[in-house]
Amino acid sequence: MAETAVPAQLTMAGPSPLDVAGFTTPSTVSWAQGVWQVVGEDSQALMVVLNNGEEVMCEPGGMLHSAPGLKPSADMGGAFMGFQRCCCAGESCIRVHYLNETGQPQSVSVTPSFPAKVIPIDMSKYSGLVIKKQSFTASIGRGVEIGIQWAPSWGVGCCADQGCCLSTLNGTGTAFLNAGGAVFMKVLGPGEQVHCDGSSVVAVEKSVTWDVVRTGDCMFMCCGGMGCFNTLLTGPGLVILQSMSMERTLKGFAMHTQNK
Repeated sequence: MAETAVPAQLTMAGPSPLDVAGFTTPSTVSWAQGVWQVVGEDSQALMVVLNNGEEVMCEPGGMLHSAPGLKPSADMGGAFMGFQRCCCAGESCIRVHYLNETGQPQSVSVTPSFPAKVIPIDMSKYSGLVIKKQSFTASIGRGVEIGIQWAPSWGVGCCADQGCCLSTLNGTGTAFLNAGGAVFMKVLGPGEQVHCDGSSVVAVEKSVTWDVVRTGDCMFMCCGGMGCFNTLLTGPGLVILQSMSMERTLKGFAMHTQNK
């Protein structure tokens, strides 16, 4: 039987559609020499090398491997902060730590709670970043804290898929977020806007403003599959989007199960 030829992907001169849209995608594998490395392609993990006295903080159940001698511990970071994260920010009230007290460099690896990419965030540039609930994966040290702020309007709180309280990431050092599917990043200019599916928003800089807009006319809102509202983000500031949020993943599984 003759083999069927597979058409080669066309190569075209000029900017790519991604460039034209102003988005970038982070490198599949990134690292800071001798400190941490993001490993994998689609389902990624974070590998951290801890010197004596250093620690990594992550969500409960996130540890993939831990070198012998690392000291595990769990706390709430204060009862008020723990209950605030749990009740208002949709995060766990517990924080897990792995501390190196062996006197030698030791390694620990952490994974997101679902198949996802790991996105490093330099907190010296983006302290105050507004993040999607349960998108926090880990941080190096104890310099990062998850806080909350009220949604800027009732429309955003009810219709932007983020809830009435928005999670914020504050502090110093390096934090790591998780995002499903392809990751898109864009720095919006002053007044520049982007319409997006609310569940696809991973993080936005604190200078970005939120709003909601109708997805279309009545026919589209009922039958277009995008619901009634999209999220409207207005710059200036960084925006991070994901192509396959947990909500979309679960929706896809549910539809597949129903069709069996």
